[in-house]
Amino acid sequence: MRQAALASFAAVIAVVGALSASISTAQQPQQAKPLQFEVAAIRPGTPKLGENSHSSSNGSQFRMENSPLKEWVKMGLSVRDYALKAPSWLDTARFDLNAKYPEGIPIDQKAFNEMMKSLLVERFGMKWHEENGTVSGYELVTDKKVLAQPATLLERLQGVHGSAYGPTSIQGTNMPMSELAKKLGEALGRPVVDATHLTGGYDFNLMWRPLDNAAPTEDYRRYWKQKGIDVDDLPSSLSAALQEKLGLRLQSAKVPSRVIVVDQINRQPTAN
Repeated sequence: MRQAALASFAAVIAVVGALSASISTAQQPQQAKPLQFEVAAIRPGTPKLGENSHSSSNGSQFRMENSPLKEWVKMGLSVRDYALKAPSWLDTARFDLNAKYPEGIPIDQKAFNEMMKSLLVERFGMKWHEENGTVSGYELVTDKKVLAQPATLLERLQGVHGSAYGPTSIQGTNMPMSELAKKLGEALGRPVVDATHLTGGYDFNLMWRPLDNAAPTEDYRRYWKQKGIDVDDLPSSLSAALQEKLGLRLQSAKVPSRVIVVDQINRQPTAN
C-alpha cells in the first residue's frame, strides 16, 4: 500500500510539474516579428543614370532607382553618415528596389526603417554592432559676449518649456543649452555638444537664410513677409545667426557619439 501511495504522489507531482511548465510557457512574452515588405524586388542599378538616384512612395509601394547600398544601410540602421563605419564599396554598389508595403500597417519613419533593416538582413546578410566612439562634430561655446536672453522668472516658476524647429529656424522657450546643441546638430547633420557652461533655460528665435550665401527664392520671401519678416535682413548662415543673435559660436571638435559598425554585408542580394 505504501508503494501505491508513493506512486500516486509521484503521478500528482508529475501532473503539477507539467501544468506549471505549460503555464510558464504560456506566460512567456511572444517576440514581435520584425516588420517586412510584403514583396521586394531588387535589381542592379541603372548605369545610364551615373551617380543620380531617385526614390518615390505612392502609399502602397516604395521605389528606389540606382541608389547606393550605403543609403539603404543608413535608412535601415537609422544612422547618419558620420556615425557609420562600413565597407567603402557600399558607396558605389547601386541597386533598384521595388517594394510593396504590408497591408493594414501604418507606415511611419520608424516602421519604414525597420522594414529596410529586415530587407538588408534577409537579402544581403547584413550584420552589425554598436559601440561608443568619437566623430568629427562641433562644440557650442560662448563668443565675446553672450546675447542669449535667460528665460523669465514666470516661465521658470511655471516650468514653461517649448521648442520649434525648421530647416532655417530654431525657436526656444526656457530651453537649456544642451537642447539647443541637439537642435543645431539636427540642422547641421553633425553632432554638437554643449560647452558653453551656461545653466538654466533661455528664450530665443534663431533664423537664418535657406543656404549659406544663397539668394532666397521668391516663395521663401513671400512666406516670411506674410509673417512680418524681411529675409534679406536675416543672417546669411546658421553660424552667423548664432554669433549675431545669441553671442555663441561653433568650433570644430572630436565629440563622443554612438557609432554603428557593419561587420558583414554581401555584395549581391539573394534571388528575388
